[in-house]
Amino acid sequence: MAGIGDVQDILRGAKALLFGFGGRMVARIVLIVIASRQFGPAEFGILGQTAALTEVAAALGVLGLRRSLLDMLSYNAENGISIEQRIAEAIIVVMAVSVAISLGLLFYWSYFFPQQSSLLPLLFIAVPAIAFTEVALTAIKYKRIVKWDVWSRGFTEPWGFLALTLLLLSMGIIEGGLVIAYVGSVCIAAVTVLIGLIRCYGIMPLLLSKPSLRNCLRIPKKSIPVGITDMGVLMLRRIDVLVLAMFVPASSVGLYYMVQQLATVPQKVSALFEPMISPVIARLHNRFEAGRIRANLIGACRWVFIIQLAITIPIVVYGDRLLFLFNPVFVTGGLVLALVLIAEVIDGTFITTETPLVFSNPGIPPILLVITLVIEIILIALFSKLWGVEGAAIGFLIALSSLALGRVWMLNKKLQIIVINRTYILPVLFGAMMAAGLMLARLSLDSDNVSMTAVIVLLSLICYSFLIRKFAMTKSDKVLLRAVRQRRRRSNN
Repeated sequence: MAGIGDVQDILRGAKALLFGFGGRMVARIVLIVIASRQFGPAEFGILGQTAALTEVAAALGVLGLRRSLLDMLSYNAENGISIEQRIAEAIIVVMAVSVAISLGLLFYWSYFFPQQSSLLPLLFIAVPAIAFTEVALTAIKYKRIVKWDVWSRGFTEPWGFLALTLLLLSMGIIEGGLVIAYVGSVCIAAVTVLIGLIRCYGIMPLLLSKPSLRNCLRIPKKSIPVGITDMGVLMLRRIDVLVLAMFVPASSVGLYYMVQQLATVPQKVSALFEPMISPVIARLHNRFEAGRIRANLIGACRWVFIIQLAITIPIVVYGDRLLFLFNPVFVTGGLVLALVLIAEVIDGTFITTETPLVFSNPGIPPILLVITLVIEIILIALFSKLWGVEGAAIGFLIALSSLALGRVWMLNKKLQIIVINRTYILPVLFGAMMAAGLMLARLSLDSDNVSMTAVIVLLSLICYSFLIRKFAMTKSDKVLLRAVRQRRRRSNN
């Protein structure tokens, strides 16, 4: 059974991030409505390509420290070594590498925006800003503090993006306007996280930590295997946009990028658990507590699956109507949205299984991801040429399904942890019942009756939640939740 303290920390982190996720979702929905309608599908597609390449480059610059730094800090703490020194060293390494990468990208950006040289200075700072944000947030999360993750990703970045977009729209800056707003938002996030880092560790302990050049040179060697893994995870949702852009016009890329934005809603479920479960597993790994790693992992995977089903099914059933609300030209993307959402459920359910593999067998996740990326690139290139945007979605689904299968298989082989069991049967059954009910309601009701549709979706979610709570809770779930409540009451008293 998982430790009560670990579970309480994971749930606390998920609850806090859920609050931030709500704020992000509202800002993102308003943004994509404005971007797709006022700036047009083509500009939205250019934003997708720019964000994809920038974030892949930033992932390369982070060098895997988003997770490997947790292991390093846990090791330092267990052995009485300065934590602030390792944080400063990590930031120095990441900034040096990301600036070098950004310099190389200047040649690409000048080709991508030949008529807008004024954008180049902004695009240059985007990669270092994202890379710093990732590493600084990791250092903050080591202390099991999630509020700065909530503030940066849930509020300052998305709402800053929206505010800058509205400002540029009011100024009549359409061409390149979304790109400018995007770069501005990642800089706002970086400033937010810098404030959080100083508040958590203090500016003087970080400045006086005396980082070692020798240690700095060792960091890439230790973290590169994890870096390949993290970059591969990010590229899974970026390389498809870049490959698709080679075969379809920018407006079609805009449709696919729109689908990706909607798919981030269920995708963020696993992200609610990740900031706290990663440091928990890192600590348990350094203490050789395999049983508690297994319990935490099985519970997290199953509950991510349950929550993702509840979010995904209504979006799949009403996907074309939802896309129509953003822009009528996107109404044909219902099938694309369904395929991408199914892929996100499969990947999100089992993405957490990668964390213990990273710590115990760091060579395995990069191999799995390289194989998956090869599959994804080949299939998306082939299927996009044959079937356009739908083909890219099919290739994406096959690639992520292959990765999930590989992770589950290697977790069982290397750590003897089996995360799939019969406790998934009832959630699948209840999800199928919800899908059937929503399909019946869709066929029976007038398509323009938005309020009635919303009521039916809400009722279906309530019924699904009731069935899960009544019949799908395992004995371990009930014991842990009861223990967490008791511990919370004692702490309040």
